[in-house]
Amino acid sequence: MTRKDPHFPKSFGELEDLKTGEMPRPKLKEEKEITAIEAFNNKLGSLFKINDNINDEKKRKIGMIITTLIVLTLIISAYYFLIYEPAQQELNTAKAAKLNELHDLYRGPLASDGRVFSLEDEINSANSVYEVESINIMMYATKDWKNFHLKSIRSNTDQFNRTMAVYDNESRNMIMSAEEAVNIVNGNDAGKLCEITFKMPNTVSVPILVSRLQAGAGLISVGSIVDIYKNNNDTFEENITNSTEAAVSGCTVLSIMRYEDNGEIESEYSKANTIVEGNMTNPSENTQTFNSNVLEMLKGAIIRGYDEEATIDMLRDYGIKLSSYERQINLGDLDAEYMLLVEAPQDKVNFILENMDSIVLTIPTSKAPSWMAGEINATYSPG
Repeated sequence: MTRKDPHFPKSFGELEDLKTGEMPRPKLKEEKEITAIEAFNNKLGSLFKINDNINDEKKRKIGMIITTLIVLTLIISAYYFLIYEPAQQELNTAKAAKLNELHDLYRGPLASDGRVFSLEDEINSANSVYEVESINIMMYATKDWKNFHLKSIRSNTDQFNRTMAVYDNESRNMIMSAEEAVNIVNGNDAGKLCEITFKMPNTVSVPILVSRLQAGAGLISVGSIVDIYKNNNDTFEENITNSTEAAVSGCTVLSIMRYEDNGEIESEYSKANTIVEGNMTNPSENTQTFNSNVLEMLKGAIIRGYDEEATIDMLRDYGIKLSSYERQINLGDLDAEYMLLVEAPQDKVNFILENMDSIVLTIPTSKAPSWMAGEINATYSPG
């Protein structure tokens, strides 16, 4: 060995060590503390049987790749189950609700309208709840129903310029002027308009025998427009009418007859006066008596027993006048019965006849006779 040899003894002590056969030993390396990621990578390496010959750097990289993939998988799964899937469910719920609204408003004659299919495509192609809710079905439906009804009114007006509104399930009918029908159409949205169909009035005159209570207290007159209700009872049919809506609206009273007994008149008016002068008493009495039978007077006029024109003019609207005076003096024949001839839709005739004992004829305030309007004005007018 030369002096340049690293193993050449540099001192006497080292030489002695060489002689005794003891070689200087390198110091042991301190064990490096293993981190959590390295421990995880070692586990992955043993799990996936990574070759022990691959150096530590490659093991670390492979471990990082696998760890990244697992973390990405967890993130994607969490996003799907916590955000995406609930959002999709909410979107599908909003679409289903909007489609239900669409088919509720576009029904009957508009169920197959072209607008329905275009709105369905728009709803199904929406990507968010906001897009679904921004589709204004009510606006489109209202516009389409108004156009449809205005055309229908023009084509379903009779010679008296009237049309008939038929409500869903034909629960009630309403005869009205074409002008009134147009006002109804213009004043409502699709929520109401989809429940109405306008048809040509198909009416007949129905004779009914009713009590004074049923006949609008006997205060209806020829030409009155009345609504027909049915009293609530155990046999009340919900599919025909209900407690808040008339079974038949806009019926015209064509004629009214009272029983003949109401035309029998036996009237006596007496005025007594007594004058006392001293012991003399002078009573006096002025009595006027009138007996007649209205129907018999008409018979006499017809056979020229009386002046026909004068008699008819005198007795014109006798029954109505009598009821009106009874109203004014608050005293009347409450047992009176009336035979009425009422114009009503043909498909409601059976309902009216079968329920004659329980129907009630009412006078809508909007079509109130002059006396009723006068009473209302007097009650509510200022001063």
